[in-house]
Amino acid sequence: MDMTLTDMSAFSAACSNLVGQVAANQLLADSIVAALESGRLTAASGPVGISKVLKGAPGSHNLTEFIKTWRSSASHLNTSDVTAIIKSSLDCYSLARTRAHTVDTVWTGPEVAKSELRRTEAVVREIIDNAGNELLIVGYWLVVSTEQIKALIKLLVKKARAGVHIRFVFDPGDKPGGRDNFSALNSFWPVNLAEAPREVYSWSEHMTKTTSKSGQQYDRKLHAKVIIADRNDALVTSANLTHAGFLENLEMGLRIQGLMAGALVRHFDLLIEGGVLERRA
Repeated sequence: MDMTLTDMSAFSAACSNLVGQVAANQLLADSIVAALESGRLTAASGPVGISKVLKGAPGSHNLTEFIKTWRSSASHLNTSDVTAIIKSSLDCYSLARTRAHTVDTVWTGPEVAKSELRRTEAVVREIIDNAGNELLIVGYWLVVSTEQIKALIKLLVKKARAGVHIRFVFDPGDKPGGRDNFSALNSFWPVNLAEAPREVYSWSEHMTKTTSKSGQQYDRKLHAKVIIADRNDALVTSANLTHAGFLENLEMGLRIQGLMAGALVRHFDLLIEGGVLERRA
């Protein structure tokens, strides 16, 4: 018997409802799959057979409706067919969950009554505090002369001493005041501080200079501002690592938690592996 469009829609909906109900409960999902594979659950199963599979777990209505729809709209599908469909649906659900991510907006600026956005300084501190394995910090401008940034560097040194692998990627150019980012970092975190290692990267020598269409040579800017912990928690922001960037300017950023944060780190890994970025210290 061929399935009509209506039959297909009904069976698909019943399958989706069942998977949506049980997928987050791995033991229950495994129990249903095992019952289908063994033949204990078929299109002919009734309340007793269903209750034996569920063993008191929630989902009776959805499993009952699925069996009824299987029997009425897709009876030509054998147990092996249905088992494959359910397993595929569960796998798709699991894959979708692993690729899901949350996004929050973060900002710097004057206090705004009733705003639901979190402050840049607080989110940066939280991301670094929670890092357990690695941190990637990318910035255009580092200024360590204010208490907020000094406290941030102290926290990073503490994390490095605790075994967190810390990498910086900085713009190499001089900034107002005559100090570049490498000097600013070294003034507060000496490169020979063996118990708190860190790595610093920037443009490789052949990438520093570029030429405009008019033939004028100029320095490339490494303008990205990113902080990522454990390849799972990232802040992509307009804010520099400065007092103004954290507290005074109007800055905006997105905090991304999930798979995409790891993709950001892998992008910088590839830039290093490809020689676009090279280690400076």
